[in-house]
Amino acid sequence: MKRSVHRFFGVALVAAALLGVSSCLDTPDDIADPNIQLQKDIATIDNYMLTEGIYAYQEDEYTKIRFVIKKLGTKLPARTTATKITADYKLFTIPPASTTPVDQGQISGDQLGTLITAWQTMAMKLPVGTEAELYVPSLWAYGTQGNAKIAPNTPLLFHFDLINAEISSAEQNQFKSDTTAIRTYLEGKDYTDVVYDSTGIAYRITTQGGGLQPGWFHKVTFKAQYKLLTDDTRAVTDVLELKPQEDVTDSRPVDYIQGLMIGLQQLREGSKATFYIPSGLGFGVQGASNNAGTTVIPANSNIIVDIEVIAVSQ
Repeated sequence: MKRSVHRFFGVALVAAALLGVSSCLDTPDDIADPNIQLQKDIATIDNYMLTEGIYAYQEDEYTKIRFVIKKLGTKLPARTTATKITADYKLFTIPPASTTPVDQGQISGDQLGTLITAWQTMAMKLPVGTEAELYVPSLWAYGTQGNAKIAPNTPLLFHFDLINAEISSAEQNQFKSDTTAIRTYLEGKDYTDVVYDSTGIAYRITTQGGGLQPGWFHKVTFKAQYKLLTDDTRAVTDVLELKPQEDVTDSRPVDYIQGLMIGLQQLREGSKATFYIPSGLGFGVQGASNNAGTTVIPANSNIIVDIEVIAVSQ
C-alpha cells in the first residue's frame, strides 16, 4: 500500500534512471550496475555531512537524496513533470573545491521534465517557497557524462530556492472540472460538516483527535481506505490485493499524493476524516495499478480517502 499511495513519480524516476533511460545517462552500458556508483556517492555525501557536522537532515526514500531545509515554504510543490518552475540555485561539488559555486543562476518557467532528475524529485516534494540544501548522488544529476563544469560521477550540493510552480493550462482545466464534480457529489449528500479547502480538496472530520498535528515532515502512522468518487460503494484497497498490515502506512505527509500532503496536516493524532481529492492532487494522469499491473484508479480520477491518524512524531 505504501508504494501505491506514495507519489507515483518517485518509483518511476528511480526505475528510469537505474535502467539507464534518465536524461543524465546514455545506456545501461554506461554503468554495469548504477547502484554501485549510487552507494559510493551516498558514502561520499554522508562522510562530508559528518565532517561538516550536518546531522539534522531529511531524506528522499527513493533516491536517497539528503536535504536540509533552511526555510520551509507554504505552497504546494510542483504537481508533475509538466509543471513549469522558477528556482534560484548555486552548485558545488562534494566535497566543495572552493567556497565559490561551480555554477549559479535562475531557471524561469522551465518545464520540470526537462531538468535533472534531482530537481524533478525535489520540486515535487518541497513546498514552493522552500530554500534548501540538496545533497545529490551523481546518478540523479549529470551521471557518467558530466558536463562542461562537472566531472563524471560527481555528487553535488545544490543551494536550491523553489520560487514558483505553475501548472499547465490542461491541468488547470482538469482541476476546474474535478472540483466541480466533487462539489456536485457532496451537494447531493446530507452532510453538514464539509470543509472546502482553498487548495481544492474537501473533507469531513468525523472524529476530532486531541494529539499532535503533523507538519510537512513529521512522521505519521495512519490507516487509509481509497474509493473512486464515481463508485463510492467499493474500496479500491480491496482491489489492490493488500495484505492486512499494509492498510497502515507510516511516513511523512510530503511523501504522499498532494491531497494527503494537505489532508494529513489538517488532522491531529486520533482523528478520523474523509477527504475528497481532485485527480490532479491524487494520482493524476498516471492513475494507479494493482500488483498484477491492472489499472484500478483510472487516469484523471477523483478519489475519496478515509483516514484514521494513529500516531504523529517528529
